[in-house]
Amino acid sequence: MEVVAICGSPRPKGNTAALIEALLEGAREAGAKTTRFDPARMRLQDCNACDECLGSPEAACTLDDDMAEIYAALRRADAWVFGTPVYHANVTGTLKRMIDRMYAFYTNEGGEWRLGLEGRRCGAAIVVQADAEQETPRRVAEYLEQILGAYNVDVVGGIAESSLTAPTDAAGRPDLLARAKELGREIAGKADTLS
Repeated sequence: MEVVAICGSPRPKGNTAALIEALLEGAREAGAKTTRFDPARMRLQDCNACDECLGSPEAACTLDDDMAEIYAALRRADAWVFGTPVYHANVTGTLKRMIDRMYAFYTNEGGEWRLGLEGRRCGAAIVVQADAEQETPRRVAEYLEQILGAYNVDVVGGIAESSLTAPTDAAGRPDLLARAKELGREIAGKADTLS
């Protein structure tokens, strides 16, 4: 069983990363293999809308970059976790670039759209924000949950947290880290029933 996490933050040790690492620790304790990707540290191009990927389930994205590693990991994973800080009421640009490239998992044969991924998965969204206002992180988490759902990912839970002003605030919140760790255990437990 494998849990793949995508950390959409440009900060490798910021609040999003701290919560993702706690979640992955919980998943490992429950027996899962874990993999983390940081798109901000990878060479990812924007989707160029060539539609070459839509020809068949075996078709792949024609862009030659690090997204190939993410495609392979997401295909084999039993659980997906997407995490991001809030940037202008949305996910970061680097996470959005990766999400747009996930278009390659679909096919369109004769006008019929199909998802080219086998089986179901489970997962979660982690969203953090510096501001104290609480509605925006919830809305961004709902957006990520919709994206996950479009790829047959059953959302187990999530974290939408505000008031994390400094990049290290989450690391100083044992309650929040414990929530993330427990979510990792829940995801691993659910993924184990799906695999």
